[in-house]
Amino acid sequence: MEKVKQSTRRLNIVVSKPLHDQLTEMVDNNEETKSDFVRLALEREIERRKVEKLEKAAAELAFLYGTDKELLAFDSLDGEEFL
Repeated sequence: MEKVKQSTRRLNIVVSKPLHDQLTEMVDNNEETKSDFVRLALEREIERRKVEKLEKAAAELAFLYGTDKELLAFDSLDGEEFL
């Protein structure tokens, strides 16, 4: 795993013993640090939540694309090349 090269902050977290034991087993098997593992997990979860938020917003507005004529004005151009 690549070491963090940017400005960093320390984060202390408290986890249950079973979760800590699983984390320890995971990192020992993959020759990485607990920090590396948790950092990657946080990055993935943050990205997942961003995507989830965008998907939710798109779903909430999807009905407009079937009813709002202004949003459909350029529909006939979809797929055409602009060059």
